[in-house]
Amino acid sequence: MKKSYLCKTVVVMIVCVFVFSMFNITYGVEFNDDIQKITLDYDYFDGIGNDKIIRSKSDDSWYLLKSDGSRIELKGNYLDYAGIENGEFYHYDEEYYSFFVPLDDKLTRLGFVDKDGAECIVEGYSFADPTVSDKYWLLMSVDEEISYKFGLYDKYNKKEVIPVVYDSLLYLKDDRIVVQNDEGGGILDINQDIILPFNYYNLQYINDSFIIAADKDFKYGVININDDIVVPFEYDEIHIVSDSMNYSQITKNNKSGLFDRNKAEFVIPIEYQSLKYIDERYLENELVVAKKDGKAGIIDMQNKEIVPFVYDRIEYVGDGLKFYEDGLAGLLDAKGNIILPAEAIDIVYAADGFITAKVYVENYKSKYAVYDMKGNVVVHPIYDDIYFSFSDRYMVVKSNGYANLIDKITGEAVLKNSHYSDIWYINDKYFAGGSNGYNSIVNFAGQELTQSHYSMIDVVNINGERLLAAQWQGYKNYGRKIDYFKQTKGPSSWAVDEVSKAIENNLVPFEYQALFTSDIKRYEFCDIIVAFLEKYYNTSKKDIIDYNKIDVINPPIVDEFNENVAICMHLGIVKGRGNGIFDGENEITREEAAIMLANLAKFLGIKTDTEYMNLIDKSEISSWASDAVNFVLQNKFMQGVGNNMFSPKSNITREQTYIIMNRILNNSK
Repeated sequence: MKKSYLCKTVVVMIVCVFVFSMFNITYGVEFNDDIQKITLDYDYFDGIGNDKIIRSKSDDSWYLLKSDGSRIELKGNYLDYAGIENGEFYHYDEEYYSFFVPLDDKLTRLGFVDKDGAECIVEGYSFADPTVSDKYWLLMSVDEEISYKFGLYDKYNKKEVIPVVYDSLLYLKDDRIVVQNDEGGGILDINQDIILPFNYYNLQYINDSFIIAADKDFKYGVININDDIVVPFEYDEIHIVSDSMNYSQITKNNKSGLFDRNKAEFVIPIEYQSLKYIDERYLENELVVAKKDGKAGIIDMQNKEIVPFVYDRIEYVGDGLKFYEDGLAGLLDAKGNIILPAEAIDIVYAADGFITAKVYVENYKSKYAVYDMKGNVVVHPIYDDIYFSFSDRYMVVKSNGYANLIDKITGEAVLKNSHYSDIWYINDKYFAGGSNGYNSIVNFAGQELTQSHYSMIDVVNINGERLLAAQWQGYKNYGRKIDYFKQTKGPSSWAVDEVSKAIENNLVPFEYQALFTSDIKRYEFCDIIVAFLEKYYNTSKKDIIDYNKIDVINPPIVDEFNENVAICMHLGIVKGRGNGIFDGENEITREEAAIMLANLAKFLGIKTDTEYMNLIDKSEISSWASDAVNFVLQNKFMQGVGNNMFSPKSNITREQTYIIMNRILNNSK
């Protein structure tokens, strides 16, 4: 019994392995990352990160779409969307930004919306800007002589609290508002009472104990809020070099030093021609690139020499320090050790453990190379440009004006005969490729998933789902038209098996193994038919052209022409629209597909006489397509859409086309 049971078990296992292996062979198609176009109510978007401003197509209402997919409804009656501004300019909040929306058709009045959805629409001024306060907006007006004046506006009480008369205004808090007019600079409170008299210029308020200012002779010093002199007015310039470490650079007689504001003393004496402070957030220790006697070196915060003053120039670049000797660039580490000698034209980038450098090759031509942080060559200088950190696996290179993706592990190009001048990263599944500002969505298998007519492609979170949002190039001036795509992989679940068989039967060229749910176009249908004919007759396209004496040089049409269209027209499988127009970019309806398939059957010698098929929507089928619809249904080349209906005017998709061609191949053998 045991022996018999064991034998049966072994046999079952062998059969299972065989069946499983056959399953993998039959359905062994590995589908690449794909997209599916979807329809949303939102028509406009733009933003920073995943925060966008959008407008509803249905009622023209406006919303702020947050990165978590939630929406904040805006109340303004906006005409359109004009632009976005990053708040880093204001140095208050690095994540602050604002949206601008036109309020009239001349785009002379702009409304302002912040990242929390707060709106400011102030009549009579050029525009409003944020302040560090949730209560106030900075107002600005511009006269005919392009003279700027500033004031302050209470957005909750909707009134001007400081008139728009100042040349500059910086709101810090209600009793610290730095302003400047023709008399000079001073500090006001929200009631316009003077806190610091207007006796200075170029005020830089750090805190009550340290206010940088210039006197009437434009000599710089430091005062406190009580107008006491902290640092005498005898310097040519004083400016902040570090907020976090409280350092200011002070210059006198073309010599510079560093001043510690907390200790009120110099940490670097005024003895250098120039200074460039490097925060320890970027390197292991605080360092200062300095220049003395015309040569650059590096010192620490104890004024100790780290790198000798022997270089022409030193600049911070990512994870290293770029130095120049005799016009050529090299790279130092934070301790002054040479990583790359001064043999490069330029050190472009040094971060994440890699260095990108522009170097000379033969005949003084320049190419880009990549090194590790020990100076070893990672990518030899064979490319015109390199973006090594494009993604973990791929780098972008340029040669002869065209960009391509190179697998860092294998060194192989992803794109065959790339026609892109630029490539941008979207996420780990897709990238954007384009030329002259026109971009398309491409997957990392090199398949172009959209046409190249988008100006910007981004990932947005809508209702908790990450979508690709592609903005049309130059759509109606300041308007935005967006196509949204769902990120998918392969065809619809119901179509996977038959589409896999079609691909394994070589009926679907590689470039068509994507966008399975998209409606197929007329020229695309011709491409699939030619692939079918090659498989059916076990021949090549060239042989089909030669055997049938097809003229592919002088086509009978004037638009969208290629060899596959010429073949299908010559063989009577497809026809033009008339007047020399083929209309290849237009999608195919189901009844048009039935006609083309019936014509294909006639060419193959398949009998097309059929019986009448009773359909509920038969009255919607064009008279010229009635027999063809009966034929494809009776021979099961096509199926109805359910409920005994054919839906003749709806479009046929790519995946449906592949399945149909595979059925014809199997049934006509």
